[in-house]
Amino acid sequence: MTKESHIKSTFKNALIYSGASILTKLVGFVMLPVYASYLRGEGYGILGMIDVTFQALAILIGSGISISMRRLYFLKDAEDSKKIFVSTNVILMFLIVIFITVPAMFFNEEIARLSFGKNGMGYYITIALYTFIFEAVSSNALNYIVIKQRSILYTTVVLFRVFLELFLNIYLIVYMKMGILGYLYSQLITSFTFAFIMHAYVFACVGFHFNRQDTVEIMKFSIPLMPGYIATFFRLNTGRIMLVSYIGLTQVGVFEMLQKFVSLLGVLISEPFLRSWDVKRFEICDNPDAPSIMARVFTLQLAILIFFGLILALEIPLLLKILTPKEFWLGGAIVLIAIGGRILLDSYFQVFFGLLYGNLTFQISIIQFFAAVFTVLFNFLLAKKYGLFGVITATALVNASLCIMGFFMGNKYYRIPYEWGKLVAMTVLGIFLFFIINEISFSSQGISSLLVASLGKPLTN
Repeated sequence: MTKESHIKSTFKNALIYSGASILTKLVGFVMLPVYASYLRGEGYGILGMIDVTFQALAILIGSGISISMRRLYFLKDAEDSKKIFVSTNVILMFLIVIFITVPAMFFNEEIARLSFGKNGMGYYITIALYTFIFEAVSSNALNYIVIKQRSILYTTVVLFRVFLELFLNIYLIVYMKMGILGYLYSQLITSFTFAFIMHAYVFACVGFHFNRQDTVEIMKFSIPLMPGYIATFFRLNTGRIMLVSYIGLTQVGVFEMLQKFVSLLGVLISEPFLRSWDVKRFEICDNPDAPSIMARVFTLQLAILIFFGLILALEIPLLLKILTPKEFWLGGAIVLIAIGGRILLDSYFQVFFGLLYGNLTFQISIIQFFAAVFTVLFNFLLAKKYGLFGVITATALVNASLCIMGFFMGNKYYRIPYEWGKLVAMTVLGIFLFFIINEISFSSQGISSLLVASLGKPLTN
């Protein structure tokens, strides 16, 4: 394939993947006033702390096994070897998840007390533990569809999940009025169904095999990433812990709500793109023109991120006022910083490619370790004094440090000729446009109050 063909193929598959992501987010936005009204700030705070708890479990499991499937699959020559490798990878993930998760069920009350600061909420943790098991194993099995670049099949399966989850959320949260428990039951049923379907499909395609040599190879790739997962946990959750300590669960809920909007960049653009590109770049990385292809693809991705990021930064404050109760409302400055931090994080997953190419996974852990140190430092300096604004700013600064470290360490092992002139010009233009457009926005002209009054209550009803 030519350089242009590889780029077109990547963005074609990414576009198909994004179809499922767009519909998923659309459904989420339709339901957002419902969730906000039924769960409120404390409910979102509880869900946020459950997420923190299971990120701690995810450390022990790690995503290294999933990454190894995408990296090591293309090093297998024969088709039979690839099938045995995929089967071994999926089975190994299942065994590790069960081994790590089941013992935690015996300490559900203790985990709940640490997470929520309250007694009698262990049942929430138990339900979430079962959900975590099914989520972890199904996500890894889904990798096989991504590796085979069957984007239409992937989209079909994901859309089935979206509508099943939507039906259950409406029934359990709205009709049965079960609140947080309804949300947790909906997640459990959906994740179990999805895990069953994915494993049935994978084993039907590759058969049921378990190879010891493949297991050793997978673990050699994955284990050096483990320290990085521990560091990542602190990097991602120090802000939440600071908010709980200094302000309370409600501010964690506001933080979670903002992240739902900011994550649109990931769900609609970066994640579908990386799902396609992560496979393609390993497929072409040894071609002579691969570095220039990677540089061009990164420029295109950043252009799209800045364009949609600009739109989100301008409109999220208004959307929060229309779709959510007053406790969730935020100003434009904090949203702009959150969007910028997300773009930096998405860029990091591009610039550290050289470390993956060289299977230097322990160096990725080193990057995450230093990022975790910076997270604790920045949050200590900013969170207590500035609250949510300080946490968001600290996150953006840490993501910038990730990009810098990832670039300098990754470029040693796989040099990519980035188009720096275009990258800098697009970034400066995006920031300039934000401040210009923000001066004539709905909020500054007083139109937002009218929109909130006329749309907010009908949408909630």
